[in-house]
Amino acid sequence: MKERNFDWLLQGCHPLSEVAQAYYPCEYNSSSIRSFRKHIKGIPQLYADLLEAEYTDKVTTLTPLQIAIVIRHLDVPNQAKEELEKQPFS
Repeated sequence: MKERNFDWLLQGCHPLSEVAQAYYPCEYNSSSIRSFRKHIKGIPQLYADLLEAEYTDKVTTLTPLQIAIVIRHLDVPNQAKEELEKQPFS
């Protein structure tokens, strides 16, 4: 399978649905969003850092700072997928 390029993630604001799909590709955006939100809440330091960057459970668009925090904790989606395959998130 060809590895996708996620350079677009590094510039500007992006809808939460797009970021969630990058980390949790699903047929439905709502499933990706639920999985993504559950994952970030399961990592206390990531969630705390996002809250400091004005993230809420209602936000629909992530700012560049919030995306940078996600990448700092989870890595870019391709690398995050490899890690999840090694040790799946409960």
